[in-house]
Amino acid sequence: RGLMYREHLDADAGMLFISDSPRRQVFWMKNTLIPLDMIFIGADWRIAGIVQNAEPKTLSAREVAGISQYVLEIGGGLSARYGFRAGQLVDFQSGSTGK
Repeated sequence: RGLMYREHLDADAGMLFISDSPRRQVFWMKNTLIPLDMIFIGADWRIAGIVQNAEPKTLSAREVAGISQYVLEIGGGLSARYGFRAGQLVDFQSGSTGK
């Protein structure tokens, strides 16, 4: 279910989608109630692109050019606030799950 039906997302929370292999990733926001930033990350751990402030409750395709293996969803507007941009190297660290 991902972040569907949530009415709030803390600034330090998000969801990481992990694919078995790099591919074209497409998301939609049909049952998502809050705007999200989607950070598409390649197998090389670099940001391939960012969809900012994806509009909630829509079926519009959200994607970036190229392929990615991971997609990190965070609150809408946070990628700009944190200064995230294409080409930056990403480092995943273990944290709590299911909250």
